[in-house]
Amino acid sequence: MDFGRVDNINDVDFTLPPTPSLSKVTFSKLSISKTPKVYIGCPVWADKGYVGKVFPPKTPAKNYLLEYCKQFNSIEVNATHYQIPKADTIKKWREVATEGFKFCPKFPQIISHRSDFDNKQEWMDLFLSSIYELDEFLGPSFIQFPPYFKPNRLEQLNRFFKQLPHDMDFAVEFRNEAWFENDTIKKEWFELLQSHQITPVITDTSGRRDVLHQLIVNDKVFIRFTGNNLHQTDYSRINDWTLLLSDWINKGISEVYFFVHEPEKHLCADIATHMISLLNKGGIVQLKAPRIYSEETGRLF
Repeated sequence: MDFGRVDNINDVDFTLPPTPSLSKVTFSKLSISKTPKVYIGCPVWADKGYVGKVFPPKTPAKNYLLEYCKQFNSIEVNATHYQIPKADTIKKWREVATEGFKFCPKFPQIISHRSDFDNKQEWMDLFLSSIYELDEFLGPSFIQFPPYFKPNRLEQLNRFFKQLPHDMDFAVEFRNEAWFENDTIKKEWFELLQSHQITPVITDTSGRRDVLHQLIVNDKVFIRFTGNNLHQTDYSRINDWTLLLSDWINKGISEVYFFVHEPEKHLCADIATHMISLLNKGGIVQLKAPRIYSEETGRLF
């Protein structure tokens, strides 16, 4: 994920902002979940750099997804942004998925990046019917709007949300600065998303700290984290996120989706593994720890 990347991070304040008042109101209405679900994953499974690290040595490309599903419990599916998967592709994904695994597909750009995105019913039906076949392995699908998409399209957004089925979960990511300019604008889209039970994506990236809005509309959070090739701040940031998520879970968050991005894709496995270890040590949840095949990755612990 190139969004928000900067060449020099020395002057970036990576402190997580305080939880806003709107989110505190949400927390006041939630019940504490006895069995919170936490999904930690990467944006790709097809990376040669995983072989010998979290995939067995000499793993063939055809088995990459199979081995990925053995190691992590979720995946951010960016490929669906460019092409709607065919039925046989979905069948293969479903066949190799382990129990409890979740695919979180991104909406096709033929919908999200068009000015008439609320009038793409044919493409909507094609995409939703495709991913629906993932059945119990389908997590939230997320809509990433382009940087030029502004709050003056709020009513159009409302019409679009009304088209979404109620038996699927969705998240939405805004990137234009105008969405975060002031509390009035944030309250408007917060209330719209809350009325439709659409989860806002929280993005933690070096060069755009405004998208780290921490607005929570329901009992789910969807977070996209961009690191800097395992710079020491990646680890301190993940430490902070682990503490914050534990606090949020104690306040009623029942589902967490947290996807890690790194410029070098295979490094996502390192930072995701580190986060899983921290969460398990914290005792809030107990996730299956990935098996580490290389001594280099073992240095994280």
